[in-house]
Amino acid sequence: MKHVQLFEQFVNEKAYRMTGMYTSKGIIGKVMQAFKKQIEKIQLDWIEEAALEEVNDAWEAFYDAGSKIILDEVKKVVKDMDQVVYVHVSGLNKKWRADDVNGLNSQRSSALYVTVPGDFVINIGFMDDVDGSKFAKKLGGWMNTGIQIGEDIYGKYDSKVGYNNVEIRDTEFIMIDGK
Repeated sequence: MKHVQLFEQFVNEKAYRMTGMYTSKGIIGKVMQAFKKQIEKIQLDWIEEAALEEVNDAWEAFYDAGSKIILDEVKKVVKDMDQVVYVHVSGLNKKWRADDVNGLNSQRSSALYVTVPGDFVINIGFMDDVDGSKFAKKLGGWMNTGIQIGEDIYGKYDSKVGYNNVEIRDTEFIMIDGK
């Protein structure tokens, strides 16, 4: 007698980063690409809550690796981290959720689109005697005052840095496909 696999037993699940306006570039893009490689190895259940739990468990475990990617990229551009007061991140500590804003999940298919709620934000505050604007373009950000809504991965957030802060902001969607 020949054994026939059930559909659930042979589905090849994969994770894809979206393109265009649904994907992030620069430092955040590198973090997301590394994370995508982590979750494409996960065997996801096709119950949305279970899939999200798996993704969020992987995201929590990825925190240190994500922080290291961010700091390594900042070090490449800045060269001397003594010029930096803090690197403050909002996004590494948030949970992923199914997209409910852009309508990507509105057409029920075998794919689940997930995103970090809000924007992924990196603030890099510079010392008083350093012109942060010379690093803004290379870091893929712009000069802006930092906001304290995340957590520090280097140094300690200081509101006195003011506009000598480079802000990098982007969003990301990952499609988890069951085909």
